[in-house]
Amino acid sequence: MKKALTLFLILLFADILLFAQDVNMNLFRIERNKNSNVVMYDVRVLPDGSIDKENPMDAYWIMNAEQGQRDEISAFEKKAYGYNIKYNDDGYYDLALKAVSDRPMKVVSVGGKYKAEIIINKKNAYLSRVYVFANDSFIPKVEYIILTGTDKKSGAKVTEKIITK
Repeated sequence: MKKALTLFLILLFADILLFAQDVNMNLFRIERNKNSNVVMYDVRVLPDGSIDKENPMDAYWIMNAEQGQRDEISAFEKKAYGYNIKYNDDGYYDLALKAVSDRPMKVVSVGGKYKAEIIINKKNAYLSRVYVFANDSFIPKVEYIILTGTDKKSGAKVTEKIITK
């Protein structure tokens, strides 16, 4: 009886601890023409619903070209897929993505979910996807980027193709 009660309490507390842990909420992803692997960008959300100010973002690979496993982004890959995020005193986070460094973003709360607000095709939008097309040369060069999101006012899908120099 004691063993059963002890096991029950261990499982109960383990379940409570798992429930109380931080939750990641996906903001957007980067897809590429090279393969089906994607880079996911999540915001880390605390149990109270706020963003973890100490460690607000998580970026990682989903290796769809393999078995769909998660892989961390290497230090070298962060030159292309890295980001900078900083809390703004106005109540949101400023986010700069290396892949589209000329497009600043804001991480904002919308209806209980966090979204990355960005300008897409001259409209305030919530970013959902970045598609990067690179040529097949020895040192691949990005030829264009397509931003996809949802218009903040109308809810309509918006896209913009950016030709790189």
